[in-house]
Amino acid sequence: MNRPMHKRYTLCFTLLLLISLHTVVLAQKKVKTLEVSDTIVSAWVDRPGELYILTAQGQLQKFDADGKLLSVYSNKPSPTLFDPRDGSRLFAFFRSERQYDLMGPSLQIMQTFTIDSAAAVDPWLACMAGDHDVWILDAADWSLKKINTQAGSVMVEELLPAKPDRKKSACTFLRSYQGFVFLLDTTEGILIFNSVGKLVKTLPVKHIQYFNFLGEELYYLDNDRLKFFDLFTTEAREQKLPSAATIGLLTDERMFLIKHKSIDILYAPRE
Repeated sequence: MNRPMHKRYTLCFTLLLLISLHTVVLAQKKVKTLEVSDTIVSAWVDRPGELYILTAQGQLQKFDADGKLLSVYSNKPSPTLFDPRDGSRLFAFFRSERQYDLMGPSLQIMQTFTIDSAAAVDPWLACMAGDHDVWILDAADWSLKKINTQAGSVMVEELLPAKPDRKKSACTFLRSYQGFVFLLDTTEGILIFNSVGKLVKTLPVKHIQYFNFLGEELYYLDNDRLKFFDLFTTEAREQKLPSAATIGLLTDERMFLIKHKSIDILYAPRE
């Protein structure tokens, strides 16, 4: 190789290396830190990548991907479960009221549904099943039920696996995703059910506070790491957080690190 050609290859390699290093740095760059006046008790992201937080005083706040406050909703009681879904029809379940609301993008209530005792005696948790139906965990007999919201009829009803010491307080989260239903039992792990309510797998991750999804992966925070589980290949991986957090959420473009009364917004890490 002659010397000019050698210099040209060296220059190209150096430029590619600099571009690569710039990409890594950009992935770790912080967009901003938000300070909140009240303690954050829960947080979620919708499919478009916007952030929602619930504070200890019951205020629901919505932010865009860059941390701009978009909407605020404050009411009593606070929702037992909340799922912003695709950002256009948000779901909020109120256990004490035996009802759930469908909310619009500005957190305005569009529809309210009451859960009939004929369908569920003790509706402990609830989540949407597709666009129209709802999954309910009935603590009266520990059954998982899929309810047709238009007819009010029970479409699916399956008993949870026998567990004599199952406690209501341990069952904290219910979510449907990609044709599966996921129940968090903090003393047992994440129970995964298929579309007809049959248990297909249990992830033995105890004492976690929440889980979420990104693409085909389920993820949750374990100490200072986000741990991922692929729903279809069952492959597992993990990612260390750049700093400690009580809640860690990911979208295609952002990483949100929740720290009691603050939110660090970073560019999403790239593999």
